[in-house]
Amino acid sequence: MADFVATHRLTEEASLKMLQAGIARANALNCKVSLAVVDASCRLIAFLMMDGARHFSIITTQRKAITAASQRLPTGYAPEENALSMAVRMGDFTNVPGGFPITVEGEVIGAVAAGGAKIEQDVEVAKAALGALGV
Repeated sequence: MADFVATHRLTEEASLKMLQAGIARANALNCKVSLAVVDASCRLIAFLMMDGARHFSIITTQRKAITAASQRLPTGYAPEENALSMAVRMGDFTNVPGGFPITVEGEVIGAVAAGGAKIEQDVEVAKAALGALGV
């Protein structure tokens, strides 16, 4: 086994592309959201709260991104009967849709999330942000 493994990481440019694509989609949907980008270690690397977005979306959006990166799955995947115990055990876990892992060549390198609008809008905005990277 090798002593070192080559990895991918998100850049500032990639994060800004995602924020801009998310904002554009939110504007097209006529909604106001917060957007969060985290790296593979769940550290926040980019965040934006649109003018008029709900204050609580700051925390919920970051939790969506953290959940998607740490679980390596889109948020909202857990069966309802397991969601509460997962939240208790994992702290920042949320089962609310709107967070998506960023996967490059099979490696999860972070996540992007949107929050503060209707769930369907959050999902659309986050997907648009993810789509900006072409992954």
